[in-house]
Amino acid sequence: MQIFNNLQDRVIQDRIISLLEQSTSNVKIAVTWFTNLELFNILLKKLETPEYKVDLIVLNDRINNKREGADFQKLIDHKGNFYYSDTQKMVHHKFCIIDDKILITGSYNWTYYAEQRNWENILILEDSEIVSAYIQEFEKVIQHHEKIENIASKRKLDLGINSNEYLETDYTIQAAREVKKGNDIAAAKIYTEILKLNNKQEEIKKARIEIVSKINNQRFEVCPFEIGILYKNGYATAIPAFTKLPISVIKGGRTTSDTATSLQVTIQKYDYTHTNLLTFSFDNLKACPNGTEKIEHTLTVDQNGILTIVCRELNGFNRIKPAQRVDLKKWL
Repeated sequence: MQIFNNLQDRVIQDRIISLLEQSTSNVKIAVTWFTNLELFNILLKKLETPEYKVDLIVLNDRINNKREGADFQKLIDHKGNFYYSDTQKMVHHKFCIIDDKILITGSYNWTYYAEQRNWENILILEDSEIVSAYIQEFEKVIQHHEKIENIASKRKLDLGINSNEYLETDYTIQAAREVKKGNDIAAAKIYTEILKLNNKQEEIKKARIEIVSKINNQRFEVCPFEIGILYKNGYATAIPAFTKLPISVIKGGRTTSDTATSLQVTIQKYDYTHTNLLTFSFDNLKACPNGTEKIEHTLTVDQNGILTIVCRELNGFNRIKPAQRVDLKKWL
């Protein structure tokens, strides 16, 4: 059976989902890109059956490792077998084998982009000789690739292709689906990632602000953007975007020289650009060796949208800097 996707008739995803749902023992998947969460979540659901086996290989690049994308670590944690292919020796196959009996192959990557942007095709076969040949090919492929146990230590965020336009389109389709399902926060997170790629999209900015305003209408239910601290050696997240409120976190600060008696503190928001919310200094500190954990920052956001920063000197000096406050409503 052959199935074609075109710009009016998008049926490949639904057919694959139907076959996966009927599967009873295993699935082997080799695709270059995999960002479609409807397909991915079916795999996680199947892995709830202890005897079920999932083998998956995808390209190790920025598209597959995008934020708000498929959580491949969760698949590993659910006892799925996961492999990365490399951009230098890319596995460009696009096929899956279900229960060692059904082959799905064709042009289709398991992405939103393929599902809703491209002309695509799949061929579904149950010919035992052909299926056997694809099983042999899959086994050959994974024998040449390392089984991944920890995604964070292996994933790459480089551009396997010129991927900004691809990511932007894929994210846009993904966000539309989340909006349709009523998952406002998920959509707002995806809008944030789109704006990091291209912050000139006024309609996306407006859609993101509308969601934040709706959620935080009567009182602040979530933090409207990421909040972090800009240290001398770089920026660090303190409160992730869309964290449920109220929340209070503690972050440390180190001296930057042996003779330092003051420490500058810069608090930033990060939605799709870094913006300073507040800058102040903690003075008259006791000099300590370079790198000493010297300051403890406590950042609190309440349901009135007020960010409060309290700094305390460590190392036996319990001196506290008067609280600094920022009204986050002014920065929406």
